[in-house]
This record gives sequence, structure tokens and C-alpha cells, in this order.
Amino acid sequence: MNAPANSQLPRRTQAERRAESENRLLAAAAEIIASEGYMAATLERVGERAGFSRGLASRKYGSKDGLIEAVIWRVSAHVHEQVDLAIDGISDPLDQLLRLFDTFVELVLSDTSVRAYFVLFSAMIANRLDTRTVFDEVQQRFGDRIAALISEAQATGSVPRTIPAQHCAFMVGCLLAGISIETAIDYRVEGDADPLALRRDLNAMLRRALAG
Repeated sequence: MNAPANSQLPRRTQAERRAESENRLLAAAAEIIASEGYMAATLERVGERAGFSRGLASRKYGSKDGLIEAVIWRVSAHVHEQVDLAIDGISDPLDQLLRLFDTFVELVLSDTSVRAYFVLFSAMIANRLDTRTVFDEVQQRFGDRIAALISEAQATGSVPRTIPAQHCAFMVGCLLAGISIETAIDYRVEGDADPLALRRDLNAMLRRALAG
């Protein structure tokens, strides 16, 4: 008699089980935050939503702040990974920057975890949450990436040097943050516009602004 199929499957390692539980907990936290807000994401609800015991999130992250910080870092890594994929094979720094911008807007419009990030960002500003330092570090890292691309584009002549790269990066970051926060509070494009058209128009506007 043949052994049951599931008995032939390799046993998962402890590290694999840990990674799976973390992925499920952070995904559950992002879903709750994106749909119901910061206050709704209690440790107990996150554990239950992920399909685990009520206490697992507490044991794993220690506190709600610990959980929120983990969500923030996970979203940051996810965004950088998606940008890396989007700009792979693109050599021109201005084109890389525009692809970064478009990828970020796409994620804001379609990705639950990125939406959750900006719900948390808004809550941090409104309620002065203790996670401010984590947001500062994540925002600085992404801003530095934008500034580096602008500096490279200025060096190649595709972006004028009339405005310092850090100032350009700040304005691009503000535009992305504004779009993201509007989306987080259920902003909808009115009329016959659609997300693809919005991304196209934003990209064209940014290219004109940067190229001078």
C-alpha cells in the first residue's frame, strides 16, 4: 500500500515555520490597519485574523508598538524590492526615477500593506505615536534613494542643476506622500479617470518638472 501523499512531504524547519507565522501575522495586521485603522489592530485580533492563538502576536512582538514597527519595516523592504525589480535593466537615472515613482504610485493604489503604512503614518502624525523614529528612518532611506537618482540624472544632464538634488527629492517625496495619504483616506479619482491614467499623467507631469 502506498503511503499517504502528505507523509512524503518534507517536514518544514523551525525557521520556515517561524517565517510563515510572521508573514501571516504581518499580513493580518496590514489588512486590519488598512480597512479599520490603527486602533483596531490589537494583538489579539491580529493573532486571530492570522489563524493563530490570541496570544501569539503578543509573544512574538511583545507589544503593539513592536508589531507596528515590524509592519513598517516589512512594508519598507517590500517597496524597495518592487522598485529594484521595476528599474532592473534601466540605465538612465531619470528613467529609473520615473519608474520608481510610477511603481510607488501603483503600490499605493493596489497594495494593502502600503495602504496600511500610510494609515499608520497618518495616525503617527495625528497621535504622536512612539513609532515616529522608525518612520523617520524609513522615510529618510527612501528619500536618499530618490536624491541619489536625481544627482545621477543631473550628472548626465537629463535634469538641470538649478535646484539641489535634496530639494528635488523632498518635493518628489511630498508628492508621493500626498498621493498616498489621500488614497489612505479613501480618495477616489472622479470623472472618467482611472488608476492607469492617473499614473501616466503623474509620470508625464514629473518628467516635465524635472527635465526643465
